[in-house]
Amino acid sequence: MMLRSAGLVLLATIALTFPAELLAQNASSPLAMSANTTGSLGNLCSSQAGILSLLQSATGIQSAANAATVASLNVTIPANLSNSDATQQIAQIAWEYIYSYPLPVLAHTVASLSGNGTAVNTFYSKSNHLSVPADNSLTPNHDTIYSQAELDLSQGPQIVTVPQFDVPSRYWIVPFLDAYLNYYGAIGSDFNSTPGQYLVVGRNEPANATYANFTSDRVFHSPTDLNWIIARVLVFNDSDTATALTFSGNISLAPYNTAINGSLNTTSKAAIDSRAVNGSGYSSAPGAAYGAYGNQPGFLNGFTQQPAQWFNASAVYVQTDPPANETSNSTQAQTLAALSTAATNATGLASTAFQLGRQVALTCILSPAANVGLVTSTGWTFHNNSGIYGSNYLLRAQDTQNVIAALPPQQVIYFQASVDNQNRTLDASTGNNYTITFPLPLPAQAFWSLTLYNATSLNLIVNPINRYTVNDRVSFPTRTR
Repeated sequence: MMLRSAGLVLLATIALTFPAELLAQNASSPLAMSANTTGSLGNLCSSQAGILSLLQSATGIQSAANAATVASLNVTIPANLSNSDATQQIAQIAWEYIYSYPLPVLAHTVASLSGNGTAVNTFYSKSNHLSVPADNSLTPNHDTIYSQAELDLSQGPQIVTVPQFDVPSRYWIVPFLDAYLNYYGAIGSDFNSTPGQYLVVGRNEPANATYANFTSDRVFHSPTDLNWIIARVLVFNDSDTATALTFSGNISLAPYNTAINGSLNTTSKAAIDSRAVNGSGYSSAPGAAYGAYGNQPGFLNGFTQQPAQWFNASAVYVQTDPPANETSNSTQAQTLAALSTAATNATGLASTAFQLGRQVALTCILSPAANVGLVTSTGWTFHNNSGIYGSNYLLRAQDTQNVIAALPPQQVIYFQASVDNQNRTLDASTGNNYTITFPLPLPAQAFWSLTLYNATSLNLIVNPINRYTVNDRVSFPTRTR
């Protein structure tokens, strides 16, 4: 198959939905090798101690174990910051940027949907992926209709209602992600979920609580009160769009407690986060590009350049709805709040330290050399723990950049390529054509698709034949194409 596009740097993605038994069967096969080897940039960027080691090597405080890795950090530390105390401060700033990378995005999503948190707990279907490719989603899947909702369970449980779908072959999923993008459950065709109502309850609901009209297998306990749902409904072809959109539109939310009318009061967690973002002085308008790796997703443009606002929004987010098993006064929340205060008062070298920390963090998140996933022998990379992050904050940050709200590998594996078989960046600006060869059939349970993106915007590419994907529903004249 030939890929052609003019004047663009390209990113190709194959998304495959795998049956769990196939993943288990192939777990020991030499599909790929780790790109996160000891001493690599990704390995050292995965902890504050590793980043400190990089900075101390870059400044000569300690000898560089791997000069090439240090060089790939691509940062110059001024002589008056090349001391132990300064490098420790820069390392902490960089690490907290990595930890917090998705948090202002999530808070801003709440704010942009609601203004003051009043339109959460409502689904919004997005139907334009099959007609208008320009979209503010990152690497949108052209095969599905998306329906997005931000949940705030601090006001009580929410009922999710799903319709009866037309045919068993129509893939659909309603995944539940906590406030930190960790997947904790789903309903969908892969789970043989039946139509009807399901209940999602917040962090303070007792594990053994019972709910009228809901059996335990229809109750999902969230580890946090803020949740993100991006439901997906498969579209068979262009003529099926309206039908798929109807099914997507019939996935709905309603309060379990009918005394809640859908409007949240000003003390709700969504409202608190919304005010923190809206008070930052930043809107959803895009800002400047931030370096060699392209633009940040939407709201992040320019915002990371304001460390006081960035860390304040992150601190409020963590204080409002802490990670599971943490409190609002956790060490993490205190650290982010302290950095916000320090950044507000920073001048001179202290201000430079914050900018250097940001630069190091963005290199760790965006540089291909720091990718913490796996790479196949043919150059495709993928993250095998997406959606189940735990304390793997660098992986979470990297997924925020490319596949935010990713499903776990038991559901989908996202293979991406930005270079050709000679490790050259995919670039059509000089008229390059590329051929992708793969065996058919691919071992996907539900569906697979190959999509081409603009590597800067991570959006679909407008083209004269309106072809945005190749998938398992396309007829191939030969077995390998």
